[in-house]
Amino acid sequence: MTKEPTRPIPWANLLGQAWGNRFPVDVRTIALEYSTRFPDPIKTIAQAEVATFEGALYPLPKSGKWAILYNPNITSAGRINFTLAHEFGHYLCHRNRNPAGFECGEDRVLGIDSDATIRQIEQEADTFASYLLMPIDDYREQVGRSEMSLDLLGHASDRYGVSSTAAAIKWLDFTSKCAALVVATNGFVLWCWRSKAAKRRRIYFERGMPLPAASWAANPHLVASPSGLALPKNVWSSRSDAREMAIFADSYEMTISLVVFGEEEWGLN
Repeated sequence: MTKEPTRPIPWANLLGQAWGNRFPVDVRTIALEYSTRFPDPIKTIAQAEVATFEGALYPLPKSGKWAILYNPNITSAGRINFTLAHEFGHYLCHRNRNPAGFECGEDRVLGIDSDATIRQIEQEADTFASYLLMPIDDYREQVGRSEMSLDLLGHASDRYGVSSTAAAIKWLDFTSKCAALVVATNGFVLWCWRSKAAKRRRIYFERGMPLPAASWAANPHLVASPSGLALPKNVWSSRSDAREMAIFADSYEMTISLVVFGEEEWGLN
């Protein structure tokens, strides 16, 4: 028998190939069917209205089986799909490390939790979900060398059955562009995700800081094309201009900005 993987990306690749890489990926079916090869399979995937988590993996008392739970207050089908894949990642990669299971709230999933071990485990579950739902070769084929736009982001979101946020993070993880995703609520940054080039340039938007006053996210009345709003230096960066693609999620009082930065200017100020 071929030895099964232990790491998130090999697990995702194996399952994607086994199910023929059909999109969007049916996480429920894969989790319920594939786990039956183990002595402690996933028995159920169900809603659970618990304020402390978005998703959870719990052992079922006395049965020796597991349950994947998700919060019904998540209204986005894409977020639910990613949450289920995230918890399935915990099942495959981590259940033997923590027999008591996992509860995953926003702070843990986004890597805000102060415990380094928890951050690593949650990042691994996210990596599994990302590669299962959005295999990197297929994603690159869909995006190609096209300029990222709201239309292209929407295409990726629809194809893979994920949120625009998840689709944007996937792009940031492999693009050579200097870019960042900034998620804010009520005008203040919740978290950001950066491309490798943005990290090298030390671009970062700290939790709790106000959105730039001249940004599209701070001015929802502005009109822009699907390619975004061109903004001058000193809006998102003191060293470069930027192109901002903003999504306004009224139900969450949230804004999602995908910001692509221009070349840095190092002239005298």
